[in-house]
Amino acid sequence: MRERKDDGSNIGCLHNLGRCGSTLVSNMVHKTGQCQVLSEPGALLDIALLTYQSPKLLNDPQTVAILRAALLFLAKSPDARYLIKIHSFVMRILPLIHRALPRAHEAFMCREFRPMLLSFKKAFTMNFSYRMFKFIFTSIGFITKESVRAMESQGVDNLDKMFLYLFCEKTKTFIDECVSRADLISYSYESLLADPAAFTSHFLDHIGVGSQFTELALTAMKEDSQKNSWLSKKEVDKRSQATVTILEEDVEFARDLAERHFGIELEEKNLGIVGLPNLWNEKK
Repeated sequence: MRERKDDGSNIGCLHNLGRCGSTLVSNMVHKTGQCQVLSEPGALLDIALLTYQSPKLLNDPQTVAILRAALLFLAKSPDARYLIKIHSFVMRILPLIHRALPRAHEAFMCREFRPMLLSFKKAFTMNFSYRMFKFIFTSIGFITKESVRAMESQGVDNLDKMFLYLFCEKTKTFIDECVSRADLISYSYESLLADPAAFTSHFLDHIGVGSQFTELALTAMKEDSQKNSWLSKKEVDKRSQATVTILEEDVEFARDLAERHFGIELEEKNLGIVGLPNLWNEKK
C-alpha cells in the first residue's frame, strides 16, 4: 500500500468575501474533471464558529490539530486533488489553515465592494431589517454580540454599513496574513471577467490542476453557477423586483471606515481595494 504523506499538497483552499464569483470559479475547477470540489463544508464552519464564541481557541494548538484532521478527512484520498471552497464567514481561521497544512494551495477571491454589496442585497437582504440580521447572525454564531458592539462603536447603524464593515474585516484578515506569505494569491472577480482564459489558466496552475484544462473550465461560464439553488439568477431576480441602490453616505462611510479603522484604501467609484497584496493580475 502506498504511504500517505498527509502534507496537504493535493488540497486547494478558496477563501472569499461572498458574492464575488467563488462559486463560479469552483464550478470551473469541477468542469476540468481533475479535481473534487467540496463547497463550504460544515466541519470548517463549525470550527470557525467555535473560535468566534471563544477567541482564545485561535491560539490553541489543539484547534490547529482539529482543523488539520478535518481537512485531511475531507480530502480522503492522497491520490486525488481537491478544492475546498471555504464559507466567507470562515475567513477568521485563514491563518490556522496554513498552520494546519502549510503545503495546501490557498487563494483569496474578492470583488469591488459596491457591486458586491448590491449582489448581497439582491440575494439576501430585501426582506430583512438591520435588527433582524443582527439577531440572525448572532443566533447562528456568524458574529458575536461583542462584534456587534465593536461595529456600532464605529458608526454601523444599518444593514449596508454592517456588510461593508464585514467586507473590510475579512479583507484585513487576508492582508495581515500576506505580511509573511507570498504563496497566498488574491484574485478579483473583475479580472475574471476582463480575461477569463488568463485568469483560469493562472488559477488552475496555482491550485495544482494545470492550465492545460483551461478550455474545459471555461465551459462553466456559460452556465448559472447557482443553478437549482435559491441563489440562482432566476430566483434572485424573482425576489428582488425593486431597484436596489446604495446611499452615497454609506459609500463615504465605507471609505472612511476602511482607512481609519482597518488601514485599507478603497477606490471612490466602486470601492475597489487599492494595493491588495499578492494580486494575480499585477503579477502577470
